This record gives sequence, C-alpha cells and structure tokens, in this order.
Amino acid sequence: MRTLLPVTLVLVAVAAGCGSSSTGDDQSRLLRGKLHYLNTCSRCHQPDGDGYAQVYPNLAGNPIVRGDDAGPVIDIVLHGRGAMPSFGARPPEELAEIITYVRHAWGNLAGPVTPTQVK
Repeated sequence: MRTLLPVTLVLVAVAAGCGSSSTGDDQSRLLRGKLHYLNTCSRCHQPDGDGYAQVYPNLAGNPIVRGDDAGPVIDIVLHGRGAMPSFGARPPEELAEIITYVRHAWGNLAGPVTPTQVK
C-alpha cells in the first residue's frame, strides 16, 4: 500500500507534463522510469533498490549500475541474468527510462541511457 502514493504522485506529475524545457524533459523521463521501475522491478529489487541478499542484487550503490559504461546493465536488462528474466521484449524507450532512473536513484549518479543504446 505504501507504494501507491508515490505511483499516484508520479502519474500526476507525468500527466501534468513536468515542464517543456530540456530539464523538464529529463525530469519527465526520470518520473516515467520511476513509475515503470515501481511497477516492474520493485517486487524483486525493492522500491528502495536494496534487493534481497543472495537472491536479487541491490541496485543502490551497485558498481554495475553506477559504472561509466551502461553496456553491462543494459545487457542484463535485455537478456536477463540468474533469477532475473529478460525484458528485451519491452519497448526500448521504456527500458531506457527504467535504466536511467536506476542509474540516477538512491545516490547512484551515473549518466542517462538512450533508447538507441538499448536497441
């Protein structure tokens, strides 16, 4: 039930357009990424990115997520790894938003990912 409020706020913010400037567009992509993350990834990796020890890795502070090269995390999302399924059938725009959010959230300060990189 606790995740309903953030999801609702994200939906309202996305529906409002979150501005039209480049910064607003970046914020809008992060908000969409957060919404997709909460709906798709948080069951295993938790809403706070802490994961579950020995089962689903933490994403907060994870060197693969935070690395300068986004290739490894893109590859894992596209093709799966261990208990994580493949998400390669999802639209590249959605996956780019999720990966960008994960690379930016919880103190991760890695750069954004584009749909072209995901393709």
